[in-house]
Amino acid sequence: MRPLNEGYHKFMLKISGNPIFFYPLSSLLQAAGQRVILVVDREMQIDWVKEFLREKNYAHVEVRVQPGESLEDAFLTATKDVSDEWFLLVFGDVVAPPEALRMLMETYEESQRPSALVIPRAEMSTYGVAYLSGMSIKKVYPGGDVGDSSFVLGGAFVLPVQFLELVENGSGFFEALNTVVDKMGMDAALWTGSWVAVDYPWDLISALYEILGSSCKSVIHPGARVSPLAVLEGCVIVEEGAYIDHYAVVRGPAYIGRNVLVGKGAFVREYTSLEEGSTVGAFSEVKRSVLEPSATAGSYSLIVDSVLGPYSVAEPRTTVISEIRGEKRIARPLPLQGVLSKKRKLGVFVAPRGRIAAGSVVGPGVLIHGDGRVEEV
Repeated sequence: MRPLNEGYHKFMLKISGNPIFFYPLSSLLQAAGQRVILVVDREMQIDWVKEFLREKNYAHVEVRVQPGESLEDAFLTATKDVSDEWFLLVFGDVVAPPEALRMLMETYEESQRPSALVIPRAEMSTYGVAYLSGMSIKKVYPGGDVGDSSFVLGGAFVLPVQFLELVENGSGFFEALNTVVDKMGMDAALWTGSWVAVDYPWDLISALYEILGSSCKSVIHPGARVSPLAVLEGCVIVEEGAYIDHYAVVRGPAYIGRNVLVGKGAFVREYTSLEEGSTVGAFSEVKRSVLEPSATAGSYSLIVDSVLGPYSVAEPRTTVISEIRGEKRIARPLPLQGVLSKKRKLGVFVAPRGRIAAGSVVGPGVLIHGDGRVEEV
């Protein structure tokens, strides 16, 4: 996720008004509705997490802080809270609808065997890979080039408590999974619907596409101010305290967060999320991008296929070029690419508190770090 997580926790990055972890948590609560343990690491702002859960009426979700940084540390933190023979494990960076988890649970209920959500995608190179025989999983591997499997693990599992015992005894995640596969078998719940694993900075845009595309309902908060000379088209969500100035155009699906300023004559286009306190300057255009909390796109700027990190600034007259030419390989290309003109696009991704100088032309596929370093994807 670098540079977006430089000095800022990945799971606190926002899309459509909510931090990343909200989406798998929400799906889990809708699909299961039982006792839920949310395990976070020490770098997250625990009080902020608990307050967010209260605001969402999720105060019944129990929060645990893992002492270490590894995936196995997270499992060990929750071990004492697992009292049943089976438990449902969901990763906190997977955006999928509750129907995916319901399918997983139905798969388990039919077979009474360990089960895993499996996604038929061959291009996923950094997530766990599953080898199948029919609908049974025969082996799992960490992400990477491990042969001809076209299935990846979807970040959700129904597992026996013995899995946690294996981790307690020193097994790593994949070692413990494979032991369970060998001893008990494991069934695949093959999910072909909406699913995004947020690993790369541009995965935020892919997740936004799924969220706004599937459940967007136009709402203008009574505490928002929209100029009578502004135009809102399609599905647009406008939160409390937002101000949309004269002659601005917002073409949805789009999200305008709390206390956001959309300046005079600005054009906010489809699949854009302007998070709390962000600013789009006068006569700027933003398309298919995320401005994280308190980020700024200065006046007369063009921001496309990009993510500006929290408190970052694209100074006035910044222009992002996003079309990728040639054969450059991009892991997990953005959605909506190449449908008509067969073009691939990827913009700029700016670290928290990073800065793009006024008048700059940047991109395509550029990472701007907090210390000012610039590198290509």
